[in-house]
Amino acid sequence: MTAPQTSFTDRVDALAPTRRHGRLRDIAIWLTLLFATLTLASVAVSTSEVIGPATLPWWPAQNLSLHVTAGMVVAPLTAAAVLAAASRPAAARMSWNALLIVSYLASITWSAALHTNVEPTTMSTATDGARRAIAFLVSYSGSEAGLAIIVIALSCLSVPLTLVAVKSVCGPVAARALAPVLILGPWAAWATLGIDGIAAAACAAVLACGAVVSERRVRGADAFWGAAAAGGLLGIAALLSYGAAWFAVSLLCLYFARRRPAQILVSAGAALAVLALAATAGTSWPYGLIDTYNAALGEIAAHPGQLWWLALMPALVCVACGPAIVESLRRFGSSSAWPLMIGPMLALMIAPLSGSNPERPEYGWVALCPWLIVAAAAGSSRKRSVRVPLAAAGAGACAAIVLMYSG
Repeated sequence: MTAPQTSFTDRVDALAPTRRHGRLRDIAIWLTLLFATLTLASVAVSTSEVIGPATLPWWPAQNLSLHVTAGMVVAPLTAAAVLAAASRPAAARMSWNALLIVSYLASITWSAALHTNVEPTTMSTATDGARRAIAFLVSYSGSEAGLAIIVIALSCLSVPLTLVAVKSVCGPVAARALAPVLILGPWAAWATLGIDGIAAAACAAVLACGAVVSERRVRGADAFWGAAAAGGLLGIAALLSYGAAWFAVSLLCLYFARRRPAQILVSAGAALAVLALAATAGTSWPYGLIDTYNAALGEIAAHPGQLWWLALMPALVCVACGPAIVESLRRFGSSSAWPLMIGPMLALMIAPLSGSNPERPEYGWVALCPWLIVAAAAGSSRKRSVRVPLAAAGAGACAAIVLMYSG
């Protein structure tokens, strides 16, 4: 079956309103999951010596102290502005390039409002490429403020890149409907804390490039070099995060659904070429993966309490995605967005087995969040009318703001 190709114009006349019953049901399901996650985390904190506020930075403060910051004022205003603008008819008539720029700028404002502090170091489970990248950024920025600005600016590129991929696979109407949910994603509170947000942007670049170059209108040399670029980006993303390798599954499914076998080979060759080039420079990705896997097994054996992450990590990811994940997972089998979701879903199933550092949390899962909700605004066919999940976006934003106030 061939995935849908871009055929509509960049502008649409209107976006359909959401159904009240369905949106309230999804929010109720997500709130139940949020409550269950907090309860499970409470049990884990009380029964495990390696699970606590240090590894759960989103955990509500115990002393009930409140320190008002600029972000506590900017975040609600940003959320209100995005929701108000998305509900206006003018949003549907905005040009596609303008939508990408506005989404990027709004995402920067939202992420900066939720931002706390960039960690200038990496975990022991990080790739050698991630260590070198964060060391370069620290030396290049020259200050903590400069480092934060660079990390936020690069991390927020994942929003327009995800929109580009969704437009190519699901159509411009679905991409427009998804924009407010991506902009106000609760995961933004974790995406800008280090190299993980930059790795998430690299993963988004992989699927955006792969989606565009595999469209029916792209042929010949453009298709070849585009596939090579997608493979090269995949290799770079893998050097920044081991979990990025799972996005190769989404890229493979995308090429397979669009019947582009030659592009599968080209992208695979380009990705391997990047990893081989890195190996000649002293960074062996396969050996690093094996060492990290063995270290994770040793960590779990030394601290059996790490097994709590088998339940906590998938629950935390679903909570960080916001209420839109409920409808997205429900539509997974019938939506045209399934190639974009399959890789991140597999990564989510495997990620808890890697364990977590008892002294410092791991945020590699933030790369998965945007892709787990892409089906929320994508139907089984490319329609002129798509429900905009504004209620889900608003509920997720409110939850992120509450956690920021209480954590």
